[in-house]
Amino acid sequence: MLFNSIDYFFFFIACYITYWISPSRFRKYILIVFSLLFYGYWSGSFLIHFVLFIIITHLCVIGILKTKRKIFLILGVSINLLNLCFFKYVLTYLKYLMSEGELTIPFFQSLSEFVLPLAISFYTFQMIAYLVDAWRGKFTESPFVNFLLFILFFPQLIAGPIMRHDDFYDQIDHAKLTLDFVQRGIFHILSGLIKKVLIADQIAKLINPVYANPGEYDGISIFLSTFAFSFQVYGDFSGYTDLARGSAFLLGYEIPENFRSPFLSVSFAELWSRWHYTLSTWIRDYLYIPLGGNRVTELRYNINTIIVMSLSGLWHGNTYTFFLWGFFHGIFLSIERFAFGKPNRSSMTPLKKVFAVIWIFTIFSVLATFFRIDTLEKISTFWSSVINLKGKIIYKPDFWGLMIGSYILQFVEFKNYFKEKLEPYILWLIPVCTILVYFALVKIEAATETFIYFQF
Repeated sequence: MLFNSIDYFFFFIACYITYWISPSRFRKYILIVFSLLFYGYWSGSFLIHFVLFIIITHLCVIGILKTKRKIFLILGVSINLLNLCFFKYVLTYLKYLMSEGELTIPFFQSLSEFVLPLAISFYTFQMIAYLVDAWRGKFTESPFVNFLLFILFFPQLIAGPIMRHDDFYDQIDHAKLTLDFVQRGIFHILSGLIKKVLIADQIAKLINPVYANPGEYDGISIFLSTFAFSFQVYGDFSGYTDLARGSAFLLGYEIPENFRSPFLSVSFAELWSRWHYTLSTWIRDYLYIPLGGNRVTELRYNINTIIVMSLSGLWHGNTYTFFLWGFFHGIFLSIERFAFGKPNRSSMTPLKKVFAVIWIFTIFSVLATFFRIDTLEKISTFWSSVINLKGKIIYKPDFWGLMIGSYILQFVEFKNYFKEKLEPYILWLIPVCTILVYFALVKIEAATETFIYFQF
């Protein structure tokens, strides 16, 4: 059930009406039921698997709170990591060996029927954070119904943002239908549809053939497709987050922001404070700080940075190219710190900011090749095509229109004052924008792409 599908539209309408006409004491139970239906729509067997791990994790949390014994923390974290590693890495490797005829395991002959449980990376990190917060004493009680809703909450279930308990728990019994939340919800949904369907999906149509057959295109198209892919991923994932936040606002909840103009960053450090922010802060709080944080030698700091970024790459995908993607980002973060310290945007001249933005975006886009292509051999084939002097081209008016639209979105996000300037006109802006987006959507002929981050 994609957020940009008609199925989700009717599902959400049913949930919305049932939720708000019901007495407030029943609303969290209604959200749980609809969240179970939402996940069950994808896979009934994995819904059972998912709920089982929620129950196991909660039992470990209760063990931590009641006994203060570390064994429950170790057990809870280990079970969740083993679950993630088996489905995301071990199972994939076994499938590969069996497909190549190098391995025969009778019990696993039906492995081809197994798929990666939806959102496993997101809910695993969310449950690990909850276990660690319980051990750190950040809360003293854990009602199971609240925990169940916290993990299952369908707007953010599939691809984040990665929530913490303190982002959510205080809202559970205080959700109210306010005009501000309705307006913010509608605007976030419109923003999500624009980013996902009108920007990211249209870019995908242009660049998918380039990545499939790079030898057929000229070198400029090869190079430009890497920049376009960065905007595709941004529009896809940021668009999902906007749709998730918009749905949550309409249900009376505010969930964390996940992106804020990452491609206007003047340093790699700033980039990772603006791109997938909830993952960056999770890594900082539950991996980087336990490794020593800033309270270590410069050498150890750089090693820790490379380690956590490499693990971040593995979190995204189960091929070695994802590891390399994270590893190289760690290298650039370390080089940047060694060469420039902590770059300060406010101390830069406008010209330096422009060059810094171009540099950061270029490196990010080049490294995104490791995110998009799953073997070094294919990456080599892709980049070797950059010397082509002839071939098909993608840099036509539609392409440049999508690139300009993508950067306009970056500037709109970067300048918070846009909301304040538009607020006096909100009552007529909502219907006008809704109509414009509707007519833009109905003109799209091809089916929309699934969300890229669903595979993680």
